[in-house]
Amino acid sequence: MSTPTALTRRRTLVASGLAAGAALLVGLAAAPAAAQTIPMKIGTDTVNDVQHEWIKRFGARVEARSGGRIKAEYYPSGQLGGSAAEIKGMQLGTSEARIGPGAFLGGIDPRFQILDAPGWFKDFDHAVRTVRHPSFRDPFLKVPEAKGLIGVSLIVYGPSSFVSRTPIRGVDDFRNKKVRVMGSPMQTVPIQKLGGTAAPMPWGETLPALQNGTIDAVKSALPSFIGVKFYDAGKYLTLTDDSLFVSIGMVSKVWFDKLPADLRTAIMEEGRAVEPELVEVTRQAYVDSEKQWRDNGGQIIRMSAADAAALRERITPVPAEVLKDQPQVKEMYDLLLKAAQATM
Repeated sequence: MSTPTALTRRRTLVASGLAAGAALLVGLAAAPAAAQTIPMKIGTDTVNDVQHEWIKRFGARVEARSGGRIKAEYYPSGQLGGSAAEIKGMQLGTSEARIGPGAFLGGIDPRFQILDAPGWFKDFDHAVRTVRHPSFRDPFLKVPEAKGLIGVSLIVYGPSSFVSRTPIRGVDDFRNKKVRVMGSPMQTVPIQKLGGTAAPMPWGETLPALQNGTIDAVKSALPSFIGVKFYDAGKYLTLTDDSLFVSIGMVSKVWFDKLPADLRTAIMEEGRAVEPELVEVTRQAYVDSEKQWRDNGGQIIRMSAADAAALRERITPVPAEVLKDQPQVKEMYDLLLKAAQATM
């Protein structure tokens, strides 16, 4: 017969064993939830450029800020299907984030085209100050929200240039050339004013089209040409600086709205915080890209002062012409011009 002391000891051991087992079961049940992370797939059309750098830096910032609750996955070079597929995916909530030029968003809201307008900026630094000015940045990044997208960053990709199969040395050399552009009227109409034919097409189709002669030239920015070796298809690169490419970083509203409040705040704040980091990345990219273009047998052409002035004269009226019957778009364009004036 057990003594009271032994009986008490045995009951204590049994109770301890049951408690430990229960704790273990609770721990096992909780482990998957604790270990669960929220994926954030981030895409862009290009590679080895400032957009690619944005997806890496923005993703890393959000991961760190979330304490690992969000896990970023990086898909440059159109791996998520290119601009149209990425945008649609974000609207549906099947992909979470992307960065790309505003021109690809023109079908969602025509206000996105204003950044493609010629003449609103003095130089690269002025453009950076303008798009980061709260009087423009804040209302502009709210535009896509009604279409299922949350704007988080504005990045000045850089000034425009043309790669061509035959040299473009002056304004008259655009005549009868078929030029790939994005679909924005702010890009198509200037080509028409210069006597060429605008050929909107996705970025992923552009290099083959230039190689096989479907198009004669491509409008884009120098670092994007380097990333996919355009110098093998058209060795002539004409720096015109007639307009700018500005990239918009966005996340899916469907995905964003499901996040806890602290993570939503983190995404918005880190989207803004990463912007100044990329200014020097862009500046250096242009220096490096000019060298790489020449090192690979390409030629860099700068128009004469007279031809540059003639080009500006032909395309400067484009914004007024495009926006004359679009009061809502003009209202946003006027905000851009006011911010540009305030940051001169």
